[in-house]
Amino acid sequence: MCCGCCSVRQQKIWVFSMGGLILAVGIFLAAAWPAVSRQWIRSLLPLAPNSFIYNRWVTTPMPLYSTVFLFNWTNPGDLNTEGVKPHFEQLGPYTFSDFKVKEDLEWNQPQVTYFGKRTWHFLPDMSNGSLEDVVIAPHFPSLTAALYSRQLRRILRKVMNFALNREGGATHMTHTAGQWLFDGYYDHLLDFVEQLHSPLLPIYNNTFGWFYERNNSKTAEGNFTVHTGRGDLSQLGDLLLWNGRNTTGFYPGECGKVNGSTGELWSPYREWDQPTTIFLPDAARYLNLFPKENLTIDGIDVWRFESTNLTLDNGQLSPDTECFCLKNRECPRNGVLDYGPPAFNGPFYMSHPHFFLTDPMYRENTTGLQPVESQHGMYVIMEPTLGIPLSLRGQLMISTKVVRDEAIE
Repeated sequence: MCCGCCSVRQQKIWVFSMGGLILAVGIFLAAAWPAVSRQWIRSLLPLAPNSFIYNRWVTTPMPLYSTVFLFNWTNPGDLNTEGVKPHFEQLGPYTFSDFKVKEDLEWNQPQVTYFGKRTWHFLPDMSNGSLEDVVIAPHFPSLTAALYSRQLRRILRKVMNFALNREGGATHMTHTAGQWLFDGYYDHLLDFVEQLHSPLLPIYNNTFGWFYERNNSKTAEGNFTVHTGRGDLSQLGDLLLWNGRNTTGFYPGECGKVNGSTGELWSPYREWDQPTTIFLPDAARYLNLFPKENLTIDGIDVWRFESTNLTLDNGQLSPDTECFCLKNRECPRNGVLDYGPPAFNGPFYMSHPHFFLTDPMYRENTTGLQPVESQHGMYVIMEPTLGIPLSLRGQLMISTKVVRDEAIE
């Protein structure tokens, strides 16, 4: 249409019509933009070697820190003194930079399998203490051996008890913080057991340390197969296999299933009232964090999930978690889980730090532990549109049960 050929009235109608069309389009775009933008952003989320989030997923995108606290057993000599409770002094934090990188990736869309390599470096300026701090702690190898010997036939038990008495079956040991953590220390008992080459006692070195040989190791936590989100974003980040299996092999039924997220990616299609699940390879199990509140942080709407007394339940509050109590092992009280199955079947237990959210019996029979909700719980703060965690704190305390055995001096 040539406007030079139009009357003034026709031109006004044309202008008004175009203005109305532009206004209508503007209103439509304003209404549709949030949904369009969300859909566009979510199209960037599926994992692939050249995807938008690949580089941020395959290596640590920001500085991460791991803090470790050790508990110094100040009165081990009073173990058999009636009326005297074990006293523990918290040392630390010992802070380490924690760099993660995924290696040996194998893509089989919609799945990817990888090993996770972690590298730690001690940060003295961010720590309260030195790796040379002297720490008295239970002698975990001898406690494991003692528990094992109590399950043997009488003649075999005598052999094991002889070895414990001869090779240093003490209830406690004194070493530096660094030795207890990454450096490790030579242990006579482990050396003795290693030389037996027994399939019943699968010990492959004579050194003990909680994180010994884990620094710079890509195999320490096993390998993981996760869903990439391709074709189904509701499964993005879901852990499908651990070490090539969909069960851990340590617990029966639902408790033995590989489940949840590794803590780096969650699906954007989440329901607020559903718990979020994290898989812990060291514990060979998953944990549930439950919805706490909706927040706005720096203008971003987020969801906060926290641990509750159901997170480490062992069937006393919910029948769904009863399978974490094995029939051939003593089941601890609520809030404390048997950590022995993935730890050489030793007398080890897992709880919140300072026995937070546990049966009062545990705190009543020790001194020096002071649980604080703001310090000793677990949480994840997540942006729900993308399913990306903005902040996460996962922390657990490993403890052991010391039982006096008259057959061991």
